[in-house]
Order: sequence, then structure tokens, then C-alpha cells
Amino acid sequence: MGKSAARSAPADIARLAAAFFVVMIHASGTSWPTGVAFNALSRFGVPVFVILSGYFMLAGERSPRSLIKSSARLLALMLAWSAIYYAYNLASGARAWEGPGALARYLVTEPVHMWYIYTTVLLYALTPLLGAFCRGASRGLYAYALLAAFGLGCVLNTLDATGRFPTLMLIAENAHAPLMLGFIFFYLLGGYLRRFPLSAASAGALYALGLAGEAFTVWLAVRMNRDGLNELPLSYTGPGAALAAAAFTAFCLRIKRAPSAALSYAARCTLGVYLLHPMLILIPQHLGVWEPVSMPLWAAIPLRGAAVYLASLGVSALLGRVPALGRLFR
Repeated sequence: MGKSAARSAPADIARLAAAFFVVMIHASGTSWPTGVAFNALSRFGVPVFVILSGYFMLAGERSPRSLIKSSARLLALMLAWSAIYYAYNLASGARAWEGPGALARYLVTEPVHMWYIYTTVLLYALTPLLGAFCRGASRGLYAYALLAAFGLGCVLNTLDATGRFPTLMLIAENAHAPLMLGFIFFYLLGGYLRRFPLSAASAGALYALGLAGEAFTVWLAVRMNRDGLNELPLSYTGPGAALAAAAFTAFCLRIKRAPSAALSYAARCTLGVYLLHPMLILIPQHLGVWEPVSMPLWAAIPLRGAAVYLASLGVSALLGRVPALGRLFR
């Protein structure tokens, strides 16, 4: 989530794998039950990046100046890419010129996948406070904070989305319970995994919970999307996706692998993958390349995701070495 994060081979593996699942979210769509299933299966990819950021960002003191600098760079990158998407939409006829006001709104609110930049900037703003807690809290207090953040930010958010607990939600609304705690949970979890490595037994239990959470998320998504789109089971902060992200990150961090310059460079290009891959989905759609589908969706969707992922990673890796363009991709 920024140049300030340190590198490690296990974390680089996690980044590259999680980037693929982020691409799969957009490559799957929600038009068919099979697409919904793959979409739900891939939802844990985004939280993995937040966990990894917490793993590195909360390990030591971060000066407000360095955090502001990192945030400014991300916001500038977002504006640059938003302008690129806007220019493409104008050139392709997807939208018409509506004046400078509409352009300004587009640059700060679209494309929709740019929400992650704002989330990162907010987490950076909280890093000095969360970092002080992470370094000073006992293991018990830290575990309590994680449970509280998981309950308020993941479980409560999901219960709210169901609409079936009006009294509980009224109490939560009166208490002004912050739903942003879902991403704070991921961020703090990264710090916890750095400071308190899991035992083999704890890791095994987490893996089991992660697999169960992933299976539940997919089952719920398919079941609830039979009669139209229901985004409840597709939440990044849903309990199932949260447990799957925690388990996947913990598994990758336990991998024993020596540092590799090639692996590290590829992992740094995942920011470019995130920024570029929707464009590589839009262009074939406008050209009609994806339709009609000539193979079963269960095969076509992952192949499409893999093709977009490899293409966006390749472009980011190549253009990332060009001095004039490199800052747009890394």
C-alpha cells in the first residue's frame, strides 16, 4: 500500500497471490451464479493487502511527515489514473464531456475501485495511534482489541446489512458504532501477526476457520443471489471473508523463502495491477472480445481473470522500468 512498507519474500508471495484474486473480483462479475461464486471466493484478496500493510506499518514508529508524503503520493496517483480512465471513456464514447465540474467529481469519486486509496490514506492517518498501541499492548489486550474490532467492524456490519436486527442496529446507531473498524481490524491484525507469531496449533485452527469462512461466503453468495444481486455476502469485511484473509495471510507469512530481487520487483508491481486491470477488462468488453462465451463459465471466468492478471502484471513490470512512466505503476 505504499513505498514505506518493507519487503519480505513471504509477504511478496502473499501480495502477488492476493492481487490475482482482486483481479478475479472484477473479472467474475455478478451476472451469473458462477460469476457470483467466483466473486465471493475472491473477496478475501483485498483485506490481505490491508493486513500486510499493518504487518509492516505498525512494526515501528512512523513520522507524520513520512505518512503525509506517502498519502500525498497515493492521492496524486489516484488522480492521474482517474484522468486516464476519464480520457479513455471519452475516447471510447462511454461517456460524453459534461464540463469541468463533472470532470472534477469524476477525478475524486471514480473509477469505483479507487476507494481503496482513500481507505489507505485514512489508515495511514491513524497509524501513529495504532502503532503506539501495537508496540505497547500486551498480547491479551491486543487480542481483546482484535475481537472488539472484528465484532463491531465485521459482524455488526454484516448484521446491519441483513436488515433483520432493527433493534440491535438502532442501539448501534445511537452508539455511533464506527463501521470503519472492519478495516482497522485487518490493519491491527497485521501488527499482531508481526509481534505475536502464531503457534502451529493456532495457525491450524485459523486455517480451518478460514476455509470454513470461505465456504460459507461462497454458499451464502450463491444462495442470496438467485433472484437478483444481493451484495451482503460480497462484503470485504464480512466475517467469512475476514477469516479467509486472516488465514491466507498467516499461511503465506509462514512460508520459508529467501529474498528474491525478481519476486520483490513483481510484488511492487501489484499496485500497477490494481490500478490498470479494470482498463484491461473494459477494452475487450467495448470491443466485444469476451462475448459470446465459447466455453463453460466455470472455466472461462478463471481463464479471463488469469489473462487480465498476467497482462496487467506484465505491463506494470515493463512500464514500471520506464523513467517517465514508472511512478504510475509502482
